[in-house]
Amino acid sequence: MSAVLGAPAQRSLFGRSVGALFAVLFLTWLVLVARELIDIGLLQVRNGQAENALWAGLALDRARETADAQPQALRQALDTLDNLRDQEWRQKGHRPPFRLLQVLQRDQLLIELRPDLSGRDRVLPEEARAGEDTNWLFVEQRDDARGLVVRRWQERPGDWHFSLDGLSYYARPLLYGLPLLVLPLWLLFRLGFAPLRRMGTLISQRSAQDLTPLPPTPYKELEPLVNAVNSLMWRLQQRMDREHEFLVDAAHELKTPLAVVQLGAEALDQGDAQAREEARERLRLGVQRATHTVHQLLALARSGADSLDLSKSHHDLVDLVRERIALSSGLAVQRRIELELEAPEHLEMWLNRESMGSLVDNLVDNAIKYSPDGAHVTVSLDATDEEAAAIVLRVSDQGPGIPPALRERVFERFVRLDGARCHGSGLGLTIVERAAGQHSATVRLLDGPGGVGTTVEVRFPRGLGG
Repeated sequence: MSAVLGAPAQRSLFGRSVGALFAVLFLTWLVLVARELIDIGLLQVRNGQAENALWAGLALDRARETADAQPQALRQALDTLDNLRDQEWRQKGHRPPFRLLQVLQRDQLLIELRPDLSGRDRVLPEEARAGEDTNWLFVEQRDDARGLVVRRWQERPGDWHFSLDGLSYYARPLLYGLPLLVLPLWLLFRLGFAPLRRMGTLISQRSAQDLTPLPPTPYKELEPLVNAVNSLMWRLQQRMDREHEFLVDAAHELKTPLAVVQLGAEALDQGDAQAREEARERLRLGVQRATHTVHQLLALARSGADSLDLSKSHHDLVDLVRERIALSSGLAVQRRIELELEAPEHLEMWLNRESMGSLVDNLVDNAIKYSPDGAHVTVSLDATDEEAAAIVLRVSDQGPGIPPALRERVFERFVRLDGARCHGSGLGLTIVERAAGQHSATVRLLDGPGGVGTTVEVRFPRGLGG
């Protein structure tokens, strides 16, 4: 049982789906954080520089009003501006950014407002360089008529976001949210996979003989699986039916020749020499008929194979037909029957050699068996039927012919015409029809040339040609 079931599966669709969902959530979080950081690095720097220029401009206005006469008043005015700025930032819920402000008049420093950086991992900008760096934004406003210059440095926004505290701020929603999502997602996926588990349980509880179709599923995701399983069960049922039919056919067809063999064997030890000779002849005919029946039954079983089991390759149909005719020539010579092949030099086709050989063998053997001694059997191949786009194989005999009313019935298994001059298994045309179907061909029975005998026509679609 363990060999049938195989090793336990190492991977889980449930885990794969949950993992994929969490991976998507994580990637989405990364994209949102990256977008936020890019926004901080670009947009907020631009806004910070605009704000820096605004407050520097206001400081220059205050310097114009008070710088000449009242330096102390200028300091108070600038302090008032800074308080307003700090108040605005706090009302927004943010810490006011650090700033360094200098007011110069005729290259002399009048006022300087320094930030308190004690306990901060930050250093003041390089004042002598008077420009931006990685930590500070810089702006300079001038009034050349009065000789006033206002220089203002402001802390570059976004540094906190790249710090450990800032990154933990962004990570907290993900870390807090995932545990809350685990249980609901687990339940949802359990419910989502429940129909698949029920289907597996339904199949595992079936007996080996139960090949009835699975019930339809309302879920379109499971519909391909249900259809595939039902298609497999249908093919298995067809195969089992064919195997059962084969066993019944074999038992039925072998019963008569085996009975003849048994009677012949018993009579060998009884009666006079003439009776024993007749017994030997019956024994020989019984063995011959049993051998022929076994071969036909095996050919019938092969002709019923699934089309998927047939491997086709490129072959020359003319060579194949010529080879099969040569194998049948022994019986034709015994009965002085002339075999003729009318065909082009070569005719390439995609075909299964064994199946096509069985088709040709049965057509030629039937034509020889049902033709009188000294008759003529013609096998022809025609690939010039452009209008019908077909390759046509015809086998014509000079036998008694088949009445039109019976031409459909003779394709059934074990059907023999009354009054036939020879005994057969009644499987030849059944094998021909099945082999033709495996090559997408059609079979028709027609009157023979001049209305004498029978012509069997097998028409292959042009697409099989080379």
